[in-house]
Amino acid sequence: MIVSVEISVYPLVEDYKPAVKSFIKIISQNSNLKILVNGISTHIFGELSEVMPSLEKAIESCFEAQKASVVVKFLGTDLSEYEYKG
Repeated sequence: MIVSVEISVYPLVEDYKPAVKSFIKIISQNSNLKILVNGISTHIFGELSEVMPSLEKAIESCFEAQKASVVVKFLGTDLSEYEYKG
């Protein structure tokens, strides 16, 4: 099953950028996933069976390094080619 995931990481530290970059780097290690990064969140597209282990690894690493909040939204379809036409 292909899923679309929106994830936002909020490290509860003053210097938050390294933690966010590390999170994205860990997720990006899985070449089977399509990843789009913007200033607010990271979007991940791929097979659920590929997404979940990658997310688990990145979230665990993030939580071990510092206190953080991680917000994740899942959609059970592929929105990787969606273009808003407002």
